[in-house]
Amino acid sequence: MVLEDFYHVTGIQIRFNDADGFGHVNNTIIQEYFDIGRVHYLKDALGGDKLWKDGRHLLIVSNKTDFYKQTMPDDSIHVYTMVSKIGTKSISMVQWLVRDGETQPTATCESVMAGFNKETQTGMVIPEDWREAFNRMEKGRLSQYLIR
Repeated sequence: MVLEDFYHVTGIQIRFNDADGFGHVNNTIIQEYFDIGRVHYLKDALGGDKLWKDGRHLLIVSNKTDFYKQTMPDDSIHVYTMVSKIGTKSISMVQWLVRDGETQPTATCESVMAGFNKETQTGMVIPEDWREAFNRMEKGRLSQYLIR
């Protein structure tokens, strides 16, 4: 995977209190940056006015983060986000945290999100309109996951 594989980018503002006693951005804060990127991706793909408002939700059921380099308080950073796979009831997401001017991540995150129906409090099949929206965001690379 290379940086050019990502079509969605979210700029991150590093705050004063993101740094810890070691002088770098704390690893728990890095996870918050991935959450920010995830929310922006979902809002841009599905429409910000629809996310969390029609009873259809995505819940994180698995999260794996790897740290490669320190992120420093004066770094200019972006979260690159993609949906890499769509299952029947879940999606897989890959994210990279990258410093401006670099092509390799300081940290990566792989997560799985499951469809959830808030009204019935049960899992749900990923709706076709979401599949199409993710496929559009990913410029057609998810076509095999569309229901035909």
